[in-house]
Amino acid sequence: MKKYFGILSCLFLLSACDDGDLTFDSFDFSNATAANCSTNGEVLNSVFKLNNNEALLIKFPTNVFPFRNLEGTSNLQISAANKIIYRVFNGEVPTDYFCSLIPPVSPNVIDEWSTADQSSGKIEIKTTPVDNTTTIEAAKYDHSIVFRDITLSNASSGTVTYTEYIFGKYQTKSNITFAFGATPIQKCTDGRLFKIFDSNVGNAENKQNLNEVIILNLPASVFQGPAGLATYLVNDTNQLTYRIYGGDVTPTSLCSTDGAGLPTLYEEWQAEDGVASNGIIPATGEIKIETLVDGANLVHTITLTNVKYKRVGATNNTFVQSIQTFGDYRTAN
Repeated sequence: MKKYFGILSCLFLLSACDDGDLTFDSFDFSNATAANCSTNGEVLNSVFKLNNNEALLIKFPTNVFPFRNLEGTSNLQISAANKIIYRVFNGEVPTDYFCSLIPPVSPNVIDEWSTADQSSGKIEIKTTPVDNTTTIEAAKYDHSIVFRDITLSNASSGTVTYTEYIFGKYQTKSNITFAFGATPIQKCTDGRLFKIFDSNVGNAENKQNLNEVIILNLPASVFQGPAGLATYLVNDTNQLTYRIYGGDVTPTSLCSTDGAGLPTLYEEWQAEDGVASNGIIPATGEIKIETLVDGANLVHTITLTNVKYKRVGATNNTFVQSIQTFGDYRTAN
């Protein structure tokens, strides 16, 4: 018992005590990469690390989203639903072990330790955006996970308690999609044009309810000109903003001056000022409006080209959207 306890203490520099003979020798996952899988409902939303013949799993309920892309720290209490499980196998664990719909025949579990349903302790998750990214694909979040005051137990070998155990980082992709497509353009009374895309219409269970919003704020005069093509640059007058909210966004709440009724804001990105072409380098941050006459109406087809968005906040994250069709906006002729 003293041998194993000494190994654990030296490896993790944490306070632990045990009242049984631990059957594992290493319990060192510091060099393992955290992963998850979405193909197996039994471990949906869970995260695991594999180390040769060992596995460390954090299991959450399927309708809980512990790794939301919202900057800050959250704590989940250990419970029957939020469990930490450590397993030892009789052979090396393949990377797809937990993602198999049918459990593999081998390797077999030869020992298991887990938090009890009624035990104390918590799972601390500190979420931060990955800094200095320059593409949508690179826009990610780090979730630093620490176990605090947890107790792992084994029916035949007793318990072991950790004051602090650093699980490590788990990374998720940003929720940026710009999936507005044919979403209709709406208008606030102050003239702002906007589109709202709801990624979870009906708020289906086991799926995050995120709403993306894009807001285009232009002077009314740009829609009063004759038919033809006009080009404007993003600047203090012609503003473009992209946001991700953690809930349903209504036009009324979005257009209100105080933002009353809006859900939690996950991300906000502001388009940077555009630069006109010099004949060699293409223009950036262009807002193109092609106007056609349709009877008593004017149809303004709005296209955004080479727009560079910068995240609002302390990070230095940017990305460029090469081309996006904002949509058709109709006014009276």
